[in-house]
Amino acid sequence: MKKKKIVFTILSIFLLVGLIGGLIAYKEYNRKNIDISDTKAAFELTDIQLLNEFTQDPIASNKKYLGKILELSGKVKNIDIDANGYQTIILGTDSSMNSVRCSIDSSFKNESHILQKGSTVIVKGICTGYNADDLGLGSDIILNRSITIKK
Repeated sequence: MKKKKIVFTILSIFLLVGLIGGLIAYKEYNRKNIDISDTKAAFELTDIQLLNEFTQDPIASNKKYLGKILELSGKVKNIDIDANGYQTIILGTDSSMNSVRCSIDSSFKNESHILQKGSTVIVKGICTGYNADDLGLGSDIILNRSITIKK
């Protein structure tokens, strides 16, 4: 009788752990991304300020900005459109090889088509990393799910 009780308890624990794991997996699978157009930016600065911070101290800057929503104002250095139609706005100055690469959220890509090289823009996006300059090609700060802001 005692053996049946132990087996029942162990099976109940496994069932409970499996149920909790299944609920967590279901919630994560169906989780929606936040809409950053309605979310306040953690930091508002220029592309030059951000590039200078990352160039001077990349480790501290990664801790400060990584995963945070940034609102950057700057000059459009270039606009790249890949074969699938995804847009990347590149912010920076023509005199520097360093830049901020803002991948436009596909939900808002129609709003960024009016931008031209050399125009000033405000972009809000999530900072996902810094690619340091190892080959003399310039450093890049990456913002994903970016949107352009009209002010």
